[in-house]
Amino acid sequence: MRKFAFSFVASVAFLFVAQSFAQPRDLFAEFEAEAEAVSSSSVASSSVEAASSATAVSSAVVSSSSVTAVSSSEVSSSSVPASSADSAAVAVPEAPVDSAAPQDTLAKADSTTADSLSQAQAYAANMDSVVAAARAKDSLAAITSSSSEASPVLSSSSMSRRDLLGPVKVSKVHGIDEMKGKYKSPRKALFMSLVVPGSGQLFVGGSTFTYVRGGIYLALEAALWGSWAYFSVHKYNEQVDKYKKFAKKHYSIGRYEIGMRDLYKQLSDETEESRFENRYMNSREDFCEALYGSASSYNCYVKGLLFTNDKNHLNKFVDKKPLGEEIKSLNDVYDVSVVYQEIADDAYVLGWDDVSDQTIAINLELETDSPADGTVPLGKSSNMEKYRSMRGKANDYADMQAWFFGGIILNHVISAVDAAFTAHSHNKALYSEDVSWYDRLHFDSYMNVVDGLDVGVRAGWGF
Repeated sequence: MRKFAFSFVASVAFLFVAQSFAQPRDLFAEFEAEAEAVSSSSVASSSVEAASSATAVSSAVVSSSSVTAVSSSEVSSSSVPASSADSAAVAVPEAPVDSAAPQDTLAKADSTTADSLSQAQAYAANMDSVVAAARAKDSLAAITSSSSEASPVLSSSSMSRRDLLGPVKVSKVHGIDEMKGKYKSPRKALFMSLVVPGSGQLFVGGSTFTYVRGGIYLALEAALWGSWAYFSVHKYNEQVDKYKKFAKKHYSIGRYEIGMRDLYKQLSDETEESRFENRYMNSREDFCEALYGSASSYNCYVKGLLFTNDKNHLNKFVDKKPLGEEIKSLNDVYDVSVVYQEIADDAYVLGWDDVSDQTIAINLELETDSPADGTVPLGKSSNMEKYRSMRGKANDYADMQAWFFGGIILNHVISAVDAAFTAHSHNKALYSEDVSWYDRLHFDSYMNVVDGLDVGVRAGWGF
């Protein structure tokens, strides 16, 4: 029973192997049959053409040389077959002649016929070599079509390889471009992402993760520029307009000028005047220059001659109008931004409309070279504190642009480097197959029963 089962399994296995190799074997047999058919057809065609050429030449020579010499009455018509031109041409010199014909005439005809046949055979051999050389240069398709009539194997000129071999299954082999993409230049990817972050990743492509990274870089770039435009431009301008509007409503240059003159008149000597000018009027030159373009215009400020011959300047602000109206009355303020900057200083506190606790000259400690706790405040104003807060917030918005521009530059650099490495990895993957981590794991087992039972499993990591 076991022998029968073993025989049955062996037979099934043999049939399976034979069936597996049947189709390739038949395929090779069909190719060999096709090659033999083409070869035999080519040889047959060459032979036929060579024979026809030799027949034509020998017929022409014989007809031109021997027919004139030999009389038609001297050749027996029964010795020349009417159905073959080659037999007629060759049988002419061997035809029986009449006994009355002269012997010299027959000898001359025999020699002439022999020469003609030798020339015809040489010419036929030459033509055979020429035809064979020409046939060798022709393609397989030309040989097949030209020999279709002469060969019994190729019955039709339209018969193709498919007709001979039958349907053949050919699997399509995908190229590298179709499978994994095309080569991507790392330099081009780097330059593209350096100009527009994320564009280099989108140029390389190849995987969803690469496209996602490119989208993130682009989104981050748009977010940084959008944030810069919103905070450092829109919000900053909005805050500047806000504090300017507040100052125009609550500050007066005329009120400041009159308050500072009142303190200056309380000074007792030139020493105190000099110290007052150095401590509380150190930005006076910049302030007057911002109003008129020149600090000495209308004697607004002349060093050592504080508040001297400056009535023309004072008359412009004597009404103590709000700053907004004063700026309009000046028609053309040279640098109004400096004016808004200066009035936030403690030395200009007397110009705010809610100033309180104004000091007097005797409390300024001008009798000493320097006060113990710095300059003495000239007064207090909550509006000045609000104004400072508004300006500080505007400055914060302006300072944020440094962070935005730093982030934009960093985003460009990181995106460019990442794009270059991504292109390099993409190109490397075109020529090497990536192997996942679990494909690198290798397991091996062993069992030993010589000195007892020993079973084990080994695991390894391949690089």
